[in-house]
Amino acid sequence: MSNEEKDTKITINEKEEEEYQRSCMRKISRIVVLLLIGLLATCYYIFVVELCIFTVQLLEAKVTFLVIFHLLFLLCVWCYLRTVMMPPVVPPEKFRPSEADKQLYLSDERPQVLQEILIRMAKDLHIKKAVRYCTTCHVIKPDRCHHCPVCNVCILKLDHHCGFLNNCVGFSNYKFFLLAVMYGVLLCIFTSAVSLYCSILFWTHQLPNSPSKVPIIVLFSLTTFFAIMLFRLFLDHFELALRNITDREDTDNTEEFNPYNLGFSKNLREVFGNEKKYWFLPIFSSLGDGFSFPMGEATMDIEKNAANVPKPVSENQN
Repeated sequence: MSNEEKDTKITINEKEEEEYQRSCMRKISRIVVLLLIGLLATCYYIFVVELCIFTVQLLEAKVTFLVIFHLLFLLCVWCYLRTVMMPPVVPPEKFRPSEADKQLYLSDERPQVLQEILIRMAKDLHIKKAVRYCTTCHVIKPDRCHHCPVCNVCILKLDHHCGFLNNCVGFSNYKFFLLAVMYGVLLCIFTSAVSLYCSILFWTHQLPNSPSKVPIIVLFSLTTFFAIMLFRLFLDHFELALRNITDREDTDNTEEFNPYNLGFSKNLREVFGNEKKYWFLPIFSSLGDGFSFPMGEATMDIEKNAANVPKPVSENQN
C-alpha cells in the first residue's frame, strides 16, 4: 500500500470517527431533553395534584397558586420548545463560492495566496472583520459565524451548542433561550417558595401528615437547586447580551475592545427588537439579518438594519 493510499485511509477513518462521536453526542442530547421533559412533568404533577389539590385547603390560595404556576409554566415550556425546535440558521447562498473558486482555494496551501483568494471572493459580501473559509461547509463565514462541530454546520452568530437543548443557540433562537432561562428561574423560585411554605406547615404540625408530604419536600429541593443554577446561567447570558457579545466570542476574544458594543439599550434591542410588546413572548423579533452587524463606531443607527415587520428567521433561511 502506497503512502498516499495510507493517508487517504487515515483521513476516511478520522472522518468516520468524528461522525460517530457527533452521532453519540446527538443521541445523548436527545436523552437529556427527554429527561428534562420528564422532570418538568413530574414537578407539574407534584405541584398541581399533591400540593394544590390535596394539601392546600383555602380555595383562594388554590386558585392563586394554580394561575401563577400555569402562567409561568406555559411561558417556560413555550420558550424552551421554541429554542429546541428552531433550526440553526446557516449562511445564505451568496456566501457559497463558485465551484471554480472553491477548487482554486483548495488547490493551494500558501497562506498569503489563500488570503488573497478569500479577499477576492468576499469583496461584495461586506465582511468587516477577517475573511474566513470553512472547508467543511465550503462557505465564506460571515462576521460572528462559526462552525459547530456537533451539528457539523456553520451557524450565524453562534453562541454555543447546548446539550440540554440538543440544538445550537445562535441568531435564530438566542432570544428564546434567554426567555426560557428567565421564565425557568421565575417558575423555580415561585414553586420553591410555595413548596417551602407547605413544608413548614407540615413541620410545625399545622397540616396533618399525608402521603403528599414527601413529594412536596422533594419538589422544594429540586426547584431550589434548579433556581440557583438557572439564575447563575441567566445572569451570565444577560450580561453577555448587555455587552452584545456571544459566549463563543467572549471565550475566544483576546482583545479588550468589543466592536459590536452599541450601548446597553441598543444591545438589548438587537436581541429583543424595537417592539417592546414582543420582548417577553417567544416571537422572533431580533434585529438584523444574522450576517451583518453594526459596530460601535458606525454612524448608522441600529433601527436601519431592522426588518420592517418581525418575522421568523426560518422564512428567510434560504
